[in-house]
Amino acid sequence: MSDVIGGLAVFAVVIAVGWVLVRTGAVPVGSDTVLTRLCFFAATPALLITTLAGADLAAVTSLGTAVAIGAELLGLVTAWCVHRCLLHRPVAEAMLGALASAYVNAANLGIPVLVLVLGDATAVAPILLLQLLVLTPLAFTVLDAVTRRGSPSRFATYTLPLRNPLVLAVLVGVLVNLSGFDLDAALRGHLAELLDTLGRIAVPLMMLSLGMSLAASRLRPPQNVAGAPKSGRAGGAEGTGGAVPRVVNVPPEPVHDAASRTALRWAVAWKLLVVPGLAVGLGLVAGLHGSALLMPVTTASLPTAQNVFMYASRYGVAKPLARDAVLLTTAGFVPVVLLAAAVL
Repeated sequence: MSDVIGGLAVFAVVIAVGWVLVRTGAVPVGSDTVLTRLCFFAATPALLITTLAGADLAAVTSLGTAVAIGAELLGLVTAWCVHRCLLHRPVAEAMLGALASAYVNAANLGIPVLVLVLGDATAVAPILLLQLLVLTPLAFTVLDAVTRRGSPSRFATYTLPLRNPLVLAVLVGVLVNLSGFDLDAALRGHLAELLDTLGRIAVPLMMLSLGMSLAASRLRPPQNVAGAPKSGRAGGAEGTGGAVPRVVNVPPEPVHDAASRTALRWAVAWKLLVVPGLAVGLGLVAGLHGSALLMPVTTASLPTAQNVFMYASRYGVAKPLARDAVLLTTAGFVPVVLLAAAVL
């Protein structure tokens, strides 16, 4: 238990470092985007490949994994019923509410948290595949149908998960494992060294980018018609030769109405309390105890993924709900994980 608390404390300090770097101006606002893309396209795929290449794949297909998947699916369905039937939200908003209640941050936080609590991130692979290959296309289908905002190329939209670096990394790692390919011998060991070097930076970069993102969320400046920050100088923006640009009032960030605030409270409670509770219940029914039960409970306790806000922004639906659910569940999941680790 003390090791988990110490590890989470280290994570908190690294997140705080990212926050301080942005708040003090040591790095510019938006730096978190660069780090996130670096993790997404290079560091995290490398970590997934090396993890799965040497993993015991029986753990991936274990009863605990089935419980984790079952808890997420059951949480999604029950949350949909709450938002649609109890709160009477429109179909699109109910879909975003359900995603905010159950779609977990499996990559940016799931990997480091599982490494810390369980010593192994292998169990995150099936959750990633479930979310990217099943839940995301399902959500797109529903949102396209009810908002009529489908992309010009539906093929591009629905094949997007198959071009996701994390999905490809999971598939490569499993293929290497099953084929018996020796990464350590490939290219005289340089391939394994490259992947290991990239994989080692994934976790600290994820934590730094999270801290930067939290700091930048309150510092992003207003925009002018060209999408650039307003200068604040009399006589026009810098680089315009002193000409006063035509400034267009950009709509402010959407805020909650009373119904949206209620939906947010339900989503946060569902994510932090109900879905982990479902994992406990399903795990006990399946005969899991101790550390075997800790894996699905930890996975279920992970906060809402930032993907949910991206989907809300893309379809112009429930943006305040998605944005604040990500923030509040990210801030609130640590006590849930600590309690699970202490009890189990």
